[in-house]
Amino acid sequence: MSETEHREPAGSAAIPDLSTLLDQLAGARPAVTDALPAEVDDALDGSKEPSAARPLFSDLEAFLRRYLAPVVERRLTVGAASGVNWCPEWWQHPEAISRLYALWRAWETLRAADPDTGMSIWWRDHFDPHFAVLTGEYGPFGKCSPDRGHVATTPLPLTPAPPDVLAQLPDAEL
Repeated sequence: MSETEHREPAGSAAIPDLSTLLDQLAGARPAVTDALPAEVDDALDGSKEPSAARPLFSDLEAFLRRYLAPVVERRLTVGAASGVNWCPEWWQHPEAISRLYALWRAWETLRAADPDTGMSIWWRDHFDPHFAVLTGEYGPFGKCSPDRGHVATTPLPLTPAPPDVLAQLPDAEL
């Protein structure tokens, strides 16, 4: 076998063709895939003028269904198998709504404002920390899973602050 030939190890699964992904990482315009709608492909087209940039997704649900769910690949906790905790009823968790909404808005902003490095910044600075909190052991999805479904959480307990404490805060209106 020559140095340029590649032999697949016996018994291993076929190695996926990474040429499209590598081309995208090198700056080539990504092709439409089954996972991403044509609008995503069009929005990532560098020939569009920045002034024409408007949100690609109409709402959080569209962003989750048409972008995040097809793109994110994580081993999920199912049965006794370990993985990240995910709640199929994400909308039952107020913290998840807030974090996922923030992720969507940051994605839309960075996609339009910085087509060269915006997505890398989004993954590193936005998605990774929020997803780790959402799916972590003590996060809102900590007891949920695709097979068990939604498990309700309780809000943080609070004792009302005394009015004189609130009055000392700069934005207090009593």
